[in-house]
Amino acid sequence: KVPPSAIKLKIATTCIQSPLPQHSPQSSSLFYSEIVDRLLQEMKSFSTPLSPYGVFTGSLFQYSSSPSLIAFESPPLTIPPKDDNPSILNTKGFPNKLILLGGLSDGPLPCPYTSSLEQKCHELGWSLVQPILSSSYLGFGHGSLSRDTGEICKLMNYLVCHHDAEKFALVGHSTGCQNSIHFLKHGEKDLIDRVSACVLQAPVSDRESQTLSPGDHAKHLTYAKQLVSQNKGEDFMPRESFWAPISASRYVSLFDIGGDDDFFSSDFLDAELLERLGHVGKLNLKLLAVYSGSDEFVPSWVDKDLLLKRLVWAMNKNNTGEKFDDKRECDKVESDPVATGLFLESANHNLSEGDGDIIRFVNAVGALLK
Repeated sequence: KVPPSAIKLKIATTCIQSPLPQHSPQSSSLFYSEIVDRLLQEMKSFSTPLSPYGVFTGSLFQYSSSPSLIAFESPPLTIPPKDDNPSILNTKGFPNKLILLGGLSDGPLPCPYTSSLEQKCHELGWSLVQPILSSSYLGFGHGSLSRDTGEICKLMNYLVCHHDAEKFALVGHSTGCQNSIHFLKHGEKDLIDRVSACVLQAPVSDRESQTLSPGDHAKHLTYAKQLVSQNKGEDFMPRESFWAPISASRYVSLFDIGGDDDFFSSDFLDAELLERLGHVGKLNLKLLAVYSGSDEFVPSWVDKDLLLKRLVWAMNKNNTGEKFDDKRECDKVESDPVATGLFLESANHNLSEGDGDIIRFVNAVGALLK
């Protein structure tokens, strides 16, 4: 489907550039046939590509009225037995729900693997749920992890009450990893108990990532902390401080050492990682941390493989006070660890470039869901 204006422009351009035919029925017919062929070939460039991250079928619903928030659930297609009717959607027939949480500025369909993840969910009898939070798109600039956790609880409670949800899995991408870790500590206990699996894909440090962008970050952070100390945390930062509108409090949360969003920084001591991640080891679930070896949002001086091992170690240690020993941890195999790691050497941040990375990732998620 091509916009009518584009069709008119292409016809006019093609006709102008084409030589006039001789005045005979045969030459005129040939001329116009060539015009049509050229139009069909050239107008392919005008076509809008199909949704690059997939096309999804399911139900759209409002899970919160204040604020008004919606989510999209795509369950497996079911065919009614002994009935000639076409396949119908049945969101109530699938008690297992996987919730996909994107990163900063994301909404539904946050990553190129979304469609493959949906397919894997359906193979295993799970529904894929993609919510819009108040922090979706540019809403993150005036939000917080606490607000996100409250809204994730609203979503889960709605799914339990109205879509027969019994068990959940969380897949977080980028800042969605922070959402997942925060929820597992501060969410409603009965909902946390329903989570059987959690996946952190690209659990990177916003604080360290900021060093890759130009600007006087120290000056902006000092100003943001000053506003917060004056009880003006909801005031917005100057335009040059960040690429999106952002409040002083969220700026501090993302970019200050030990800020509320600062879970995955490589410069944390063992005790600091345990403080932020140790609660995961107390839970009755399985967690997979997936780190990309070519993540463009991680500085080159960060040892990504080592950082992944330290993150997994912290989530398995349950605040025991032990210190990380890289050599010992490499040789040691936990009998039944809560957290495991997957290092994708060639993968970038959202798995859009590395050959076969999406397949490896989705299969690893599927193994957790079984």
